Amino acid sequence: MLMIASLPLKNNYIPMKILFETIIKKRNPSFKFDEHISNRTLFNLVRNKSVELLRGIVFLLFHLKKPGLIFMGRAVRCFNSQNISLGKWVRIDYGVYLSGLGKGKLSIGNSSGIGAYSQLIISTSFNNLGEYIHIGNHVGIGQFASIGGSGGVSIGNNTIIGQYFSCHPENHNYSDPNKLIKNQGTTRAKISIGENCWIGAKVTILAGVSIGDNSIIAAGAVVNKSMPANSIIAGVPARVIKGIYD
Repeated sequence: MLMIASLPLKNNYIPMKILFETIIKKRNPSFKFDEHISNRTLFNLVRNKSVELLRGIVFLLFHLKKPGLIFMGRAVRCFNSQNISLGKWVRIDYGVYLSGLGKGKLSIGNSSGIGAYSQLIISTSFNNLGEYIHIGNHVGIGQFASIGGSGGVSIGNNTIIGQYFSCHPENHNYSDPNKLIKNQGTTRAKISIGENCWIGAKVTILAGVSIGDNSIIAAGAVVNKSMPANSIIAGVPARVIKGIYD
């Protein structure tokens, strides 16, 4: 209490706001609470985040066998956890499923967040393992995302992604009319998303696609071919509308 009382007031912030703002700035240097945030809201925030932090510590010790600091929502599940790597201050929201079954790792970089009910699954097949899912630092992925890693998926640092995003680095073959499609095997090709991209809600990215740095993809787009850096992309199928700085 003495430490809180001794903190100076600035910008009409109450001491509690200043204290927690100082803590959060360790992770996000530009962070500042809205002036309308109340003491009660702050107490609720601290209570919820403390529980998530404790849950994250237990998760890391039980599944990954190492200590660390992450925020973990309820009902998070994982499979083949020895192949999962989580950075510092990662946030995994309610109901997320992580599967590390694959040749490479499922890795999530420092200070990145995965929205509620999302699924990150390298492989669904035990007879033909997938490649990897690599998510960079400071990446934000919205709720209900579905990311498969069969052909490999990488998402660059500081990219933000809306709800219901999906990545499919694998296609079913269908050229033989004498076989069921499900029995004709698949073709895999990696997906690469650059740094500092903004991807809207309900975007789908298909196998073999590469998205350049600093690009924006409009909500609902289906991207079936690679796109250059610094592009604004939209449509079904998606195309470059213009350059981001035009």
